[in-house]
Amino acid sequence: MPTKKNKFRCILISKKKETDDVITLKFELNKKSKPSFIPGQYVIVYIKGQLGPEGKAYTISNTPSDKFLAVTVKKIGRFSTMLHELKVGSAVTIEGPMGYFYPDKNSKELVFLAAGIGITPFLSIIRTYAKNNLLKDKKIYLFYSNKTQKDVAFFEELNKFSEDNKNIKIFYYLTRQKIEDKYVKEFNRIDIKSIKDKLDHLDHKDYFICGPIRFVMDIRKMLLDKNMSELNIHTESFY
Repeated sequence: MPTKKNKFRCILISKKKETDDVITLKFELNKKSKPSFIPGQYVIVYIKGQLGPEGKAYTISNTPSDKFLAVTVKKIGRFSTMLHELKVGSAVTIEGPMGYFYPDKNSKELVFLAAGIGITPFLSIIRTYAKNNLLKDKKIYLFYSNKTQKDVAFFEELNKFSEDNKNIKIFYYLTRQKIEDKYVKEFNRIDIKSIKDKLDHLDHKDYFICGPIRFVMDIRKMLLDKNMSELNIHTESFY
């Protein structure tokens, strides 16, 4: 079960550029404030603005065994812009962990469907499974959609995971660009035919969908139209 959420203060110790408009913020934690979280959960980050403290939810992108907490943020809107401009050494308040967007430990075949920054919960899960040798009895299929190749966050890291682990299959989709790349073969939106072709069949799998609300709703409907059970479809949307 998820741990009880709490609030704690932490310090920004590094910023890493992932794409032109995506960065990973790494926060220093002390032993008393280190949250115990399940990969796939999120926290709310609070920073002081002109109208007082404001907060917004971000998925944790690191693993539970790390001695820091990381969130990966796309520059969309005023609050995320404030986070992008936050200086190393600045203090923030974090509340959490929260959420239920994570696989059951007994799940064997996991289908992750991500658009854009929706990759973050899946990155945390894959990193954790790889680090703890939990992939030997699981299969992960990651479908990852972006507009162009430069929008694909964690491209090299994800490719290494798939090369090092035969049970991880990654399928990239670009909707506004065609390129020649050994890893990228799809230049359209993710649709049910493509999902079915790559999985062979849709049954007996757990589906996790994360990204903009339109993307999530469309993929969910496609799966329901193929008589997939709602109990096996898990969603998290960004507004």
